Amino acid sequence: MSQMKYIKLSDEQVRARKRRNVAIALGLLGFIALIYLVTMSRMHANNRARVAAESAALATLERADPALPPPVQPDAGAPQTTETVQP
Repeated sequence: MSQMKYIKLSDEQVRARKRRNVAIALGLLGFIALIYLVTMSRMHANNRARVAAESAALATLERADPALPPPVQPDAGAPQTTETVQP
């Protein structure tokens, strides 16, 4: 079999390759950081919009019928009743 011949890069070519690799890596990291920041800012804006919409809906419910019991909070336990259940 014949032996493979490889190209031997000069020192200048090796340095140029390393500079290109570093530039590509920095560009990729910058792109990832940009995507992360845009995603976080959009999530923050959506969260604020959701809170505002929930507040508006709650205010509408309270104005519609003030006799309604207060809404159940997601982190609250089951409502306590004073009635006793007889079997």
